[in-house]
Amino acid sequence: MASNPRVRKAGRYVRRLPGYRYARRALLPRIRQSPGARSLVKRVFDVDAAQPAPMDVTPGNLLGGVGAERLPVAVVLMLRVPADRIPGVVDEIARLQLLSAGFRPVIVMDTPALSAVRRYGFPVELLVAEEEWNDEYQPWDEYARLRLGRIVATYRSAATVTVGPDGLDDTNRLILTSCAPV
Repeated sequence: MASNPRVRKAGRYVRRLPGYRYARRALLPRIRQSPGARSLVKRVFDVDAAQPAPMDVTPGNLLGGVGAERLPVAVVLMLRVPADRIPGVVDEIARLQLLSAGFRPVIVMDTPALSAVRRYGFPVELLVAEEEWNDEYQPWDEYARLRLGRIVATYRSAATVTVGPDGLDDTNRLILTSCAPV
């Protein structure tokens, strides 16, 4: 029972309305069993969260909108990649994502060439380059390991690929395109 006196007063008022008993016995069960009403409630309140929403993502279309947030995340490590090669690699990742509709990339780099990544709206994480690291109490390897662990945990990564100085190789392309839901 409601503890608020206004709520109790409103409840007493509603129960005195003509047709209250009929509505409670006859109409309410029909509304609860109505497919249209159930569909509306599911859309508005997301009642059946156990069943995933249908994905509105198909290969060949721009990836955005309903369903894109359900794609698996792939962390793409671009450490020690020359700055002039980054735009080409990012273009290739965007092309693979568009063709497979199977992953959402998170780019991790140590070169501040963020405009190439932001052009596609991909999240990007910037690490301090090993050459610029000057902490005498923590080696760069430990910093990078901890930071990458936090990135993988934060984005709940399903795959991690490493881009070499020459760009993506065939194995990394296969890993990225294999993330696609079947």
